[in-house]
Amino acid sequence: MINKKLLASTALAGFLATTCAFAQATNFAGPSFAITGAYVGGSSKINTGDLINEVIGGSGINAKLGDQTNVIPGVDLNYGFALGNNFLVGIGATYDFSKTKTGGFNFDGFINGEDATLTTDSELKNHYSFYVQPTYVINKDSAFFAKVGRHYAKSEVSSTGTGYLSGGAFGDSPRKNDVEGWGYGLGLKTFLNSNFYVQAEAGIVEYDRINLPYVFDGSVIDGGSAQTSIKQKTTNATISVGYKF
Repeated sequence: MINKKLLASTALAGFLATTCAFAQATNFAGPSFAITGAYVGGSSKINTGDLINEVIGGSGINAKLGDQTNVIPGVDLNYGFALGNNFLVGIGATYDFSKTKTGGFNFDGFINGEDATLTTDSELKNHYSFYVQPTYVINKDSAFFAKVGRHYAKSEVSSTGTGYLSGGAFGDSPRKNDVEGWGYGLGLKTFLNSNFYVQAEAGIVEYDRINLPYVFDGSVIDGGSAQTSIKQKTTNATISVGYKF
């Protein structure tokens, strides 16, 4: 009889513990909306093609366009699904309300001859993403999470010059391309009460490399050795203030 009571008590305790743990996860489940503020570092790497190398440095250029910092406001929509115990997974989308500068470069010291100058600047606009967010619940108020997302933006590369590069170097300025890439992040989410929460996150996004044409005396020469390419990257520290419905 005692053994039966002991077994029953043990089973009940186990059930309650499991239910409590699951309840912790469900505290984070459901829809939520957040206002975000991100401190973003933007950078780009540019590789000049063989043809343009004849004009700006015979050996060519593989240069990093200097880092630039940005403060970017945005929004974050999320829906969390409890998976039991202390785990859940969220899916969501973000959108930025400001452009991200990703660096500039002055080619003057590389140009053959003294009758031309060339500077380049790059930035990203209309950035948005879709992500998956695996989450581990520490207690009823706090949780760690990782994030993997696909990011989309419009890349704009502007070039201005003088002399035989007065028309710029990469076609229409700014040169616009749709770009996408993968982003990764880690963070901590903490509820202030049953609905309001704050979230801190660090992340990185690497966009796919895009090709730029070469312009000589106002004529665009595309393809082959004329091709120059640029690859953009951002790192971010983001604070979010949100509400879970």
